[in-house]
Amino acid sequence: QYFYFVFHFIIFSLDEENLSCPLILMPPEIVVRFGDPVSVNCTTSETDAQGMGWEAPSGGTGFEKGPTVTWMVESLENWYILAKCYITRNNGDQCQVMPSITLYKTPDLVSVTAPHDGPMVENTESKLICKITNVAPVQNLTVKWYKGNEVVWTETFKNLSVTPVNVTSTLKVTPTKEYDGARFKCDAELHLGPNGPEQIPATSSEPHVAVVNYAPEFNEKNYSKEVTPGQNVTFTCKAEGNPVPRVSWNYTSAPNVIKATGGSQESIVVTGATSTNAGVYICVATNKVGSVSRSFTLIMKGYYYWLSQKHFWTCIQ
Repeated sequence: QYFYFVFHFIIFSLDEENLSCPLILMPPEIVVRFGDPVSVNCTTSETDAQGMGWEAPSGGTGFEKGPTVTWMVESLENWYILAKCYITRNNGDQCQVMPSITLYKTPDLVSVTAPHDGPMVENTESKLICKITNVAPVQNLTVKWYKGNEVVWTETFKNLSVTPVNVTSTLKVTPTKEYDGARFKCDAELHLGPNGPEQIPATSSEPHVAVVNYAPEFNEKNYSKEVTPGQNVTFTCKAEGNPVPRVSWNYTSAPNVIKATGGSQESIVVTGATSTNAGVYICVATNKVGSVSRSFTLIMKGYYYWLSQKHFWTCIQ
């Protein structure tokens, strides 16, 4: 509590001094990129003064008559810079004012990495890490995450360090299959207020292309086909998934039934269908994420027989 009182007393005293000190800074607040030049004019209307000047680690002036003295640095690289403009009256009284100085530095590198090996998995939470290297001041930093052109997450930081630091931002993602091939990136923006650059300094990462493993899916529903004896029938099974699904068939074999493979699909071909070919043909698509099945029912016209499917018995004519 004592420190709190003293601290506020000092600030209050400085404010009171600034209010009565006949010095005007132009500009009073400055935002400077690390390594750029800077200058501030200090002007007084006081006529009863011995002189005035600037005290600073670099760019300080001697004791001059005034009414204007300029603090100037060709390349500002001191993160803890304090510059004071002072005036000494003829009676020996002295007062001073200090400009508000924000020194900033854009990141050396912004990158996106995945902390795990291999692709994401559908409906399973994953993380992406944005690494921002050597940026200041971090309390003015905003990290924006993009999926394509859409902002999906924004993060700010409370670290009060004025010197460059390395920070990370984590994006949690629970992907669907639509995320496969999506491009994620992060932007590191320095929001420096009304005295900062007109265009917000921003550094972008290279895009991270997501690879998502997802279970097989069929685009078509279960299917039934009624044919006459001797007719040829083809049932084609094709599934989407990542990794590419392996397709297999479950059916009652017969001499006139063969499997055919064409590209990413597999087919059952029945040549000259007979009553013995009637029944259910089940296609199963499997990858390391899961499996899915689809049924094809072959019905022969003019024949009575029994089909068993999912524990139900049906008489077909």
